[in-house]
Amino acid sequence: MFGHTCGTSGCWQRGRGLVRRLISNRHGSVSIMAGLAFVLMAAVAALAIDIASLYLERRHLQGASDLAAIAGAADIDNAEVAVARALAANGLTATADVTRGRYVADDAVHHTQRFTPGARPYNAVQVLAKMPGNIFFARVFDVQAPQISVKATAATAELAGFTVGSRLLALREGVANALLGALLGTTVSLSVMDYEALADVDLDVVDLLSQVNASADLELGTYEELLAADVSLADFLEAAAAAAGNAREPTAAFALRRLSGTARAGLSVPLSAVFDAGPYGDLAIGERAPGIGLRASAMQLVSLAGLLANGERQVSLDLAAEVPGLVDLRLDLVIGEPPQDSAFMRVGEAGSTVATAQTRLRLVAQVGGRGLLKTVQVRLPVYLDVAYAQARLSGISCRGGRVSRVRVEARPGIADLWLGEVRTGDITDFERKPDVDPARIVSTALISATGKAHVEAGSQHGTLLTFSRRDIETRTVKRVSSSGILQSVVSSLVEDLDLRVRVVLLTLPLGGVTDLLGEILADLARPLDAVVESLLMTLGVSLGEADVSVQDVRCNGSMLAG
Repeated sequence: MFGHTCGTSGCWQRGRGLVRRLISNRHGSVSIMAGLAFVLMAAVAALAIDIASLYLERRHLQGASDLAAIAGAADIDNAEVAVARALAANGLTATADVTRGRYVADDAVHHTQRFTPGARPYNAVQVLAKMPGNIFFARVFDVQAPQISVKATAATAELAGFTVGSRLLALREGVANALLGALLGTTVSLSVMDYEALADVDLDVVDLLSQVNASADLELGTYEELLAADVSLADFLEAAAAAAGNAREPTAAFALRRLSGTARAGLSVPLSAVFDAGPYGDLAIGERAPGIGLRASAMQLVSLAGLLANGERQVSLDLAAEVPGLVDLRLDLVIGEPPQDSAFMRVGEAGSTVATAQTRLRLVAQVGGRGLLKTVQVRLPVYLDVAYAQARLSGISCRGGRVSRVRVEARPGIADLWLGEVRTGDITDFERKPDVDPARIVSTALISATGKAHVEAGSQHGTLLTFSRRDIETRTVKRVSSSGILQSVVSSLVEDLDLRVRVVLLTLPLGGVTDLLGEILADLARPLDAVVESLLMTLGVSLGEADVSVQDVRCNGSMLAG
């Protein structure tokens, strides 16, 4: 009535046609797709920019962390402060977790396992740095800023050459000749002047090892190969003589050649127990490097070579001629095995050790009595057990590529001193302490006297020694002494002697016999003190004391490790 009308089927057909036309119409579709693509490309570009920015920030943080780890390793004691300063200097507000530990540069160990957190002595620092990353466009998509974290490890590369032993003072030529002769398997007749020359001459170790290689006709290429070898005692002493000659010390060179010419055949010196080249083992023999400039007293080398060459490490001597007035003076000396992996001198990093050998000495003296005791002989048995002295390299501090100080923890040999009887078989067993029975001082049918005394000098605690740059340049020797150090070993034992006297004849006054016996023992102790001191000095051992010297240092600073 008011317009065109259609039936039900007609309207349906017209609707379907309209839909088909709308679907098939392509006008404007490119614009729509372009709009959608632009949005997608903008999102991808924004994400790429944020990722690149985060990557650059991580690289910046990694570089700063590397520098911070190097700074921390260079000053391990104050690593946290050094790391914080290094990060701040690079304009970063990152937080850092600093872990001290030990790094071992071993190609056989996977690089992720070379750093051990908390392991001592510290030679490395690991830094875990964290900071929030910056994002710009990704925030539109409600993406939170990620945390950036990096790890850096740096280790020190400092080495030091150091030694431990005993300073050689005046020697009694008779006692020293007898002991050295027994160790070297020969007869020694050096004068006091010879001994003074040997004690005063410091031989250059590089030159000595070069001479050993030549004297023994080894023709080896590296220190590692040479130090793994055993050389004859005669060749070692001849090499020492050549080194003394090169040092323009003719008296010492002459004395060493005399010793070499008479040394018993068949005795050999294991060089690894004398010197440890540490990381310089692969250097060619004769080649020098910082840290390997060690020097050693010719006298110390002679006594050490004798001890090492004497395979049985046991010496028995008759020293009665050395103390006028004695009826008899017998010495039994036993030297223990040096500690494993600890040479007399070495080049190493913090944690390296050097040590002497354990020494046991039994001295039995007899002297005629006097006065009421003129018909008897008085006997005085003394036993000394001197543990090995040890020095441990605690730390090396370098600044600007130069050493500022070196710290060494030294522990003198603890001396266990007895006046009493010890069986020979007991003193050769270093697995246990010998049993000490009361000394049989006088043993006759009419008079008997027994006694026992014990003194211990030293403690288990080490003493920290600090060597300045000046100390190292001048090769200063520092001595550490334990508490209770004894200047007069035998006299101290006699003073503490619990003396028990038994008299059968009532005509002899017990008090008078006891007092006289005490005087005889005190008089006997004084010359024996000199004998004991000379014996120990010849061996390079001091009771309750240790001499330590830091002679050369390599300061390469810290470097990245991994």
